[in-house]
Amino acid sequence: MASLVYFLLSLLLSAIVSVYGQAIYQGNTAFDALDGLGCSQFKAIIQEAYLEQTFQSAQALTLFVFNDTAYSLLPPSRLLSLYDKQSANNLGAKEYVYSFTLPLALETSAFSAAAPMRTYSVRNRKAFLNKKELSNGNVTCGTPGPTKYFINGVKLIRPNIQAGMHIIHVIDQVLDKPLEDNAIAYVTGYNPSKLQFMFYTKIMEILQRSSEEDGEYNYNRQVVQVLNSPQVTFFIPSDEALNMIPVQKLSELQGNLKLMLDIVTLHIIPNQVLYTSLVNHNERFNTQFNSETVVFRKLGETEYVTGQLKGGRTVTAKLNPANITVMNGVVHQIDNILGFVYKTAIEEISIDPLTQNFEQLIHAARKDLQNYLTATSGVTVFAPTNAAMFAVANVYKNYLSNQSLIDMVLEMSLLQQGQYFNLMDYNGGYESYKTAVSRYNGRLIKVYNDGNNLWVEGGYVKARVLKPDIGVTNGVVHQIDAVFGIPVRDIPYTIFCEDWLVSTYIQLQYLGLDKYMRDPTLTQNVECTFSASAAAGSKPPSIGTNANSNTNNFVGPCGVGPLRCEFTFFVPNGTAIENFALTPYGRQVMNEPQRWRWIMRRLMTSREKIYIDQLAVGAPRSFYADNGEELIVQVDAGSSGRQTAYIMFEGIRAQVVHSDIGATNGVIHIISSLLFVPEDLARDVSGPSTIEVSQTTKASCLN
Repeated sequence: MASLVYFLLSLLLSAIVSVYGQAIYQGNTAFDALDGLGCSQFKAIIQEAYLEQTFQSAQALTLFVFNDTAYSLLPPSRLLSLYDKQSANNLGAKEYVYSFTLPLALETSAFSAAAPMRTYSVRNRKAFLNKKELSNGNVTCGTPGPTKYFINGVKLIRPNIQAGMHIIHVIDQVLDKPLEDNAIAYVTGYNPSKLQFMFYTKIMEILQRSSEEDGEYNYNRQVVQVLNSPQVTFFIPSDEALNMIPVQKLSELQGNLKLMLDIVTLHIIPNQVLYTSLVNHNERFNTQFNSETVVFRKLGETEYVTGQLKGGRTVTAKLNPANITVMNGVVHQIDNILGFVYKTAIEEISIDPLTQNFEQLIHAARKDLQNYLTATSGVTVFAPTNAAMFAVANVYKNYLSNQSLIDMVLEMSLLQQGQYFNLMDYNGGYESYKTAVSRYNGRLIKVYNDGNNLWVEGGYVKARVLKPDIGVTNGVVHQIDAVFGIPVRDIPYTIFCEDWLVSTYIQLQYLGLDKYMRDPTLTQNVECTFSASAAAGSKPPSIGTNANSNTNNFVGPCGVGPLRCEFTFFVPNGTAIENFALTPYGRQVMNEPQRWRWIMRRLMTSREKIYIDQLAVGAPRSFYADNGEELIVQVDAGSSGRQTAYIMFEGIRAQVVHSDIGATNGVIHIISSLLFVPEDLARDVSGPSTIEVSQTTKASCLN
């Protein structure tokens, strides 16, 4: 009976699940537990290394193991390079396993970034363990997230699994072995490619050979000793970054020892090991000596670092590859030299292969605009990528032969002389956006953050900043993914591409309004940067012939043939839709497609485009909605000094929370609630559901 009780207790213990980081029981030893944890591939490496007995022993151990899913996603090149499979006595496999094995049982509660942990590695490789409470979104305006745990920058997905005397932590990425040399050795040739970086041979080596100052301004003290210290983060510019520098400019730099030392120390963060997974978007860190700070950027899936010397211009560099673990920290390879600015704005745009098509437009523009880009100072330019310029051809096939269009685009892309956006310093969301004045009729350009993306709006076009704060000798360049002044998506696709309008877009599909608001003259919509609508199972609006809908007769766009209607749509955000659906009247209305469509058409007009920034403060503007009702839009000064806009109907109003997002066939304004009145429940909304386009409406449509 006692043996049966012991057996049942053992089964119960083996089923306990980890909660709040507490250790869970999985089996008698780490070796026995790996199959059940979905880590059979790591177990196979243990067997290849003849280490079964080590991980079946009663010795206290901690093991960090990747799961089988992570292993299956590795490209063939990584599989072959994980460890030396031809080594005698399988020492390569043994060293790989021991590089992620600690000689003690360590739970995540004991993780500390104060010092790296010694592993079983015969090469004395270290494990850098961290616990971090990262922000959701921007470092300053994001919200704190839960505490996460990491080894060498990789997150633990199943921590604290007790297996006898062993602790197992499962990770969802396959780690490379930490390199057995330190950060300064990495740049001198002790790296997988056996490459001496040009940053070392053409800059650091010159400083090493130069006469040393006795004081603080000393290369050995400020660079060599720090890169040999126990913990350091080092940004190393690639050889391609050095090769881009004209010979004369590089020669001038090599003749300025003080500037070279400042530049080198700007690439070093002392006493910290900073993997990209451990930093927040826009998080700032002090660099070595007196070289100011650097800022980590996470724009979409791409990671950048931005830095500037005291009194100098910003330089932004892309990290590729990032997170290379060395003996005493981490190395990030970057595609530019921080702190060294040597190109003019037009040279930066023409040299970078991502923006060379914009250079074509510049050379076709008015001479005074070209001259502005070569001015000695005060230049700020938003440079669209080649892909953004290609997208313009969907709307204007021969745009490079349209002089007025070319000049308009370039003027919208330039700030007035002396105006400047330092995006490195900006963290605010849309509700606190900043503005600057463009050269085009004084039109404003907005800048704001949304999650890990930085956005700018100019000429009623919303663009994602791909690479901010590219310092040039006469100002700054910001790379963006759209062309100011030329929308390349129609109304439905513009809505589809806004992640916070997912619920709204689904309702538009249900009502057939996505088809009705299509632009029939547009052959192709430019794909979204990202839209959660796809994850929600919703499909983007199609171009071309539409099939009949079961719920309505909206089978084509507003407009006939080459004509299109120009919409203004006050789009309720996803929260407004969801809140409305939770009310009794909301459920009733949404179950009656014709009534629901009537209320949505109250928020749009196919007769005109209404831009909020063109309305006078305090002067109500009335318009007729698409369902024939009269509405009012008004801009107030606002208590905080920022203008606030509202749309009003029969005594109720909704606030505009994001205005003036342009589309090829109109403009959208995002609002905080629906305009619903109790009378809507009994209102007669009968009649044809297909909206006829009258001759008056056709006259307001564009070819």
